[in-house]
Amino acid sequence: MKRRTLLQAIAVAAAWVRVPFTALAQVAPLSAADEARVRAIADVVLPGELGAAGRTAVVDRFVRWVRNYREGAEMDHGYGFTRLRRTPASPAAKYGVQLDALDRASRSRGSTFAALDAAGRRAVLAEAIGAAKVERLPARPTGEHVAVDLMAFYFNSPEANDLAYRAAIGRDACRGLPDSDRRPRSESTPSAFGVRSE
Repeated sequence: MKRRTLLQAIAVAAAWVRVPFTALAQVAPLSAADEARVRAIADVVLPGELGAAGRTAVVDRFVRWVRNYREGAEMDHGYGFTRLRRTPASPAAKYGVQLDALDRASRSRGSTFAALDAAGRRAVLAEAIGAAKVERLPARPTGEHVAVDLMAFYFNSPEANDLAYRAAIGRDACRGLPDSDRRPRSESTPSAFGVRSE
């Protein structure tokens, strides 16, 4: 073996040692069964005004967000803050256990969580969120409970803001100077994630 080849091999090995193991071990995405249970949660925690298509669109975006989440990624530190922050561990690591717990709690009612009626699902979720001691909606999903994370994902979105005010405000989007003096367009049934409510 040539000396140059040996030095290159050592350099590559040293680079691998510096790579954080968390970057290599990403959380597995939600299974199809988990996604079905998240959709059952969405039916009772998201606004009815979204309709079935709107709720499906929200869950699809939430699942995509979970799938693309990267632990340790650099976060925006904001104007005037010099300390760099990194994303914490994926909240999805706890979702499987939490969804299984919803099914266990539903068995006392003689069903799986997804098969319960809306009132039954609300009751099971209220107990689970109370047991998790979640008292307020976080700014972003944290893993405290999958139902709370789904609500945080939606209710902190520009689309939820538009629905609340019944206007096309488009928070976090720049309307440009030509439109800056006009009020946002009013909508009787605002869209949610590009899908109009039923």
